[in-house]
Amino acid sequence: MGAVALPASAGVVLAGYGSADSENAARAAAQDDLAHRLQRAIVRTESARRAFVEGREFPLIGIEMARTAAGGRELRYEARLTDASLAAYEREAGQLAERLRKLDPARMSPDQRTSARFAEWFGWIDQYRRVAAVLRAFSSKRVPEAAVDEGALRRLAVKSLAPLSDTGEIAKTVKTALDRSRIPGARVVAPVRAGNSEVTGLSGRIADDLRRELGPAPADRAGTRALDGIYETVDGKVLLRLFLLDASFNTERAFVFVLPDTADRGFRALPAAKGLAQALGRGLVRVDMPDGGAAPRPDATMGVDVRTERGRRALYYHPGERDQLQVKLDRPGYYYIVGHVEKANTRLSYLMEIGDAAGGSRFVRRVAAEGANQWQAVGPFTVEPPFGLEAIQVFATSESPERALPLARFDASRNLYLIGTNPSEAVKRSRGLVLVNMAGAPGDEGPTGAPRPAVGEAVLQFTTLQ
Repeated sequence: MGAVALPASAGVVLAGYGSADSENAARAAAQDDLAHRLQRAIVRTESARRAFVEGREFPLIGIEMARTAAGGRELRYEARLTDASLAAYEREAGQLAERLRKLDPARMSPDQRTSARFAEWFGWIDQYRRVAAVLRAFSSKRVPEAAVDEGALRRLAVKSLAPLSDTGEIAKTVKTALDRSRIPGARVVAPVRAGNSEVTGLSGRIADDLRRELGPAPADRAGTRALDGIYETVDGKVLLRLFLLDASFNTERAFVFVLPDTADRGFRALPAAKGLAQALGRGLVRVDMPDGGAAPRPDATMGVDVRTERGRRALYYHPGERDQLQVKLDRPGYYYIVGHVEKANTRLSYLMEIGDAAGGSRFVRRVAAEGANQWQAVGPFTVEPPFGLEAIQVFATSESPERALPLARFDASRNLYLIGTNPSEAVKRSRGLVLVNMAGAPGDEGPTGAPRPAVGEAVLQFTTLQ
């Protein structure tokens, strides 16, 4: 790609790629890609999966931007996490750890137990935990310790703060605070339930209120802030923490609210989809993550990403809403999509009909060299009732994946090519076909001695709410 050379001292640890027709958009796309690659690298271990909200980004500190050779009218950039970046992470972790070591919930005076102070402390903790995770993943140096009793701080918050009776008050408070700071707005990501990253009825209510107050997020994501969060039940009340992230995913500030426990119990429970959610989150086709720690071939993993125009995490919709599905590959190749529905009285999996003439199949789409590292529109979709969980698996391969496609039958009543009525099993079967027929074992060669095709998988989940 003709990348601008960096000094030898600035070794590149991880890179993200972006291209667009403007410099700001290309830089933002590269940064977003780096954030996604960083997130996937950190959550490789089960301990990391449990410690962080699924799909949540990690801060980008001291990264380097490099313009690469243009492709036609497109500008291309690389966002690089380097050895020098890690030094900046170390400084940030040290400063935060020093602040947090002075934080002792048992010694807080009543005057300190305000919403603003709790928000400041939880904001520090959020930033520290995510910065420390980056260092643990990429640095050999010891991470500065911040021995803070977060559980005690959460209990003190619900004890000290008066519960709000209406989620609309949350949105008004956030709007007022952003206006005072002259922050024009933020992209709202629904706050999820702690422990399982579930989008619930309460999640949707809070996010809907915030979007009404803050207004639509800018269409151009360059420089756009995001507002996300998490809630949990603590001592019979709901503790909600919202985090305002800057364009580099650093915690700019936080908000803390307490709601009565009835706030969460007041919504109808979603159909049980625990098995599907677990199957989707376990054993993704990522040859860069082999069992037993075996070293994979450098070219064995096909980079693939999927999102909607609303993003890629904590997604929820109301019946009748529309959105656009988008896919990105990191090189020329092919992809196909398996959809899953786990709703009341509706359980099915299907092959999505996305084929074009270049792909030669009704289910497979080809990405040419000029389309690599660029978001490709798959097509719009409309959300239909009933409410529950839907998900898609995007499988990418460097060679035609026809032999990995699951068997499908056309259902005229649904206008879908069905592959089964047990989504959890369909998830596993779809992966198995790719692993057996395309990927093989890491390092294996094909029957002619040539390396096996590179493969990859991305998963997107969204919830339909009332």
